[in-house]
Amino acid sequence: MDILVLFALVAGAWLIWRCFFRNLETGRNDEPGMATAEDLEQVTAEFMTLSQRLSSAAERDDYPEAIRIGERVLDIAENSLGNDPEIVLPLLGALANFHDIAGHPEETMTYLRRGIALRERFPALHDEQADALRQLAALHLQRDEAREALPLIRREVALRRRHAAPDEALLRAQCNLLSLSLEEPAMAEPLRRDVTTTARELGNDAVARLANEANAEVSAALRDGRAREAWSAAEQAALLSAVAYGPEHDSTYVCRSNLAEMLRRNRRFEEAEAQFKQLIAEEETRESGVEGLRALCNNLALLYDQCGRPDDATTWRERQMSLLQEGGASIGSCFNALNNLAVSQDTIGDGATAAQTYAEAFALSPEGADVDPRIWAETANNYGITLVNLKRLPEAGRMHQKVIERKKAGMDIPMPVVAASFNGIGMVYDHLGKLPQAQDMFERALAIKEQHLSADDVSLETGRHNLGSIYARRGDAARAVQMGRLVLASREKRLGMDHPETRSARVNLEAVMTEVASASEQPALPTASMTREDADALMVQITGGKLHRYATYDFGRARDESVSMVLVPEAQSYALQRKLTRALPTGWRCYIGSTRWLGEEKHDGMAELVVIRAASRFDCLRVARTDAVNHDLGTEDIIRTLQDYDRRFGIRIHSAETDSVGFTLQRLPEDLDAFAQELLEFCMDLEDVGLIKEMITSSGNRVELWWD
Repeated sequence: MDILVLFALVAGAWLIWRCFFRNLETGRNDEPGMATAEDLEQVTAEFMTLSQRLSSAAERDDYPEAIRIGERVLDIAENSLGNDPEIVLPLLGALANFHDIAGHPEETMTYLRRGIALRERFPALHDEQADALRQLAALHLQRDEAREALPLIRREVALRRRHAAPDEALLRAQCNLLSLSLEEPAMAEPLRRDVTTTARELGNDAVARLANEANAEVSAALRDGRAREAWSAAEQAALLSAVAYGPEHDSTYVCRSNLAEMLRRNRRFEEAEAQFKQLIAEEETRESGVEGLRALCNNLALLYDQCGRPDDATTWRERQMSLLQEGGASIGSCFNALNNLAVSQDTIGDGATAAQTYAEAFALSPEGADVDPRIWAETANNYGITLVNLKRLPEAGRMHQKVIERKKAGMDIPMPVVAASFNGIGMVYDHLGKLPQAQDMFERALAIKEQHLSADDVSLETGRHNLGSIYARRGDAARAVQMGRLVLASREKRLGMDHPETRSARVNLEAVMTEVASASEQPALPTASMTREDADALMVQITGGKLHRYATYDFGRARDESVSMVLVPEAQSYALQRKLTRALPTGWRCYIGSTRWLGEEKHDGMAELVVIRAASRFDCLRVARTDAVNHDLGTEDIIRTLQDYDRRFGIRIHSAETDSVGFTLQRLPEDLDAFAQELLEFCMDLEDVGLIKEMITSSGNRVELWWD
């Protein structure tokens, strides 16, 4: 048990014992609230017994028993001994400490408040009152109750300033008050002046010690992921160091650099940018070498990455690289800087240059020698993703595989980074159209992430999104729905109900669930040995349309007699096409064909439903002779682009005419704006990115392309 707590209990017991005997000796039995002379002997005996039991419980660290006995002693003091503060205050403090040690914050705070209220009647107890206010405020802060802590610390500061010369306790209280006011510049600035004024009135040794404590807290808070506390500690360190060592001292400069970095990590971008630029300007005039300047350039670039200014980030990374090339930098520093520069280049859309930069990094250390293993592996994965986007798929696969091999060889690479490598290989397989292999890689990646990451890590969401896409495209609707629900729940929690990414996840899930519901209602599939005659009969049975042993192309002016079609009302064509598609066995396809009739046949308001035997969904375009001759795009050119969409998002073609094609995305792109721009470049007749996005999101992920 804490020796201070034991001392407080013993002191309280001694005071009570003294009061008992004082009452017996002086006969103060007529005062209100005091025990009578006849009762004092009995009360004294009870007190002696309780004191012995209290000491025993304290020695055994039996907090529940000590608390129970202490509360009985407090009851005696309040109801039989006139509520004497000399007795009650030590008991309240002891019980607060017992509850604190026992992990009962509510009860601890209750006894602290009672003590604070009682001391207000005795101004001479200002030091004890200030300490109690500090302790109660600290408990509120542990519970993230800054609003409740703030007035308590203000009272503490006022008490210490009013009743004593400036001392270390006042300075600590002022630093705590500043810490709670940092988000409000109008409040924070005068508090910074108060801290500086008090620090100047103390000896430099004390201020230097407090500055060192604040610096240590910066490191500890960062290690524990407490960015807000790290910012507070960095503010204190910078102010105190300037007083203890002087504003131009190296220690003060380091503290200011730490503060700028903590501002960045807390997304105080304008303040951090101003601090970094001022530090860079000063560093350029100092004779301390370029290492500090390189670090500042890197941190400023990170800031621009965070606040969506990739061009500025690239500029400062290039400045950092020029400093590195002046010499004196380690291989590890150069490697890391090249990785950061490549990330910035990729972010602004210059993937080719980014790939060259990554290659420069790996030329320095192909196998990770003299480079932090995690940074080396993360850079390899970043390089791999860039290569995937550049369609350099074999190279991408080799980069990701290299990370896995180095992990097996004993390199200290964290497992979540290995998971990213498996995910990258899955993306390569996905782009190659090898869905079973992609599924295997994505499943491995997700299993590792679920084992090694926290349940709310965004990387889990990404892994489930990728895997759900594969399940959907492979027809495993049940598992696609499972992944879709997890992704949607994660985004609702992380981004809110109405964020575009949340809406995208909701649309994707609804599309897959619709497929599941539709599949449960469809008739049993015919056998794969279906003949053309069987297909013709099925078409008529399901649609009720008139059978034709041909399909038209060139806007109804020409016929292809190797296939059959039925004419149905155009307004019903999409629903009937989906119904007929579900009824056809593997190897057969159905699409909406001609809807415009420029030849001798005139079927205004009607549409063809064409059934073909085909090995590929893209054969629909070949039978329909779809092209965009006015844009120099032949049928195979259009098919190649659609195949790319299929690898990335999964598509189902539902219509193909002479100058148009319609398909449904099985999953929405993560960046819908970028995809809409991509569609506009492929089919300029769509006219506007905003209209393209509206078309996709308002029609169940349907995309309609046409070329005049």
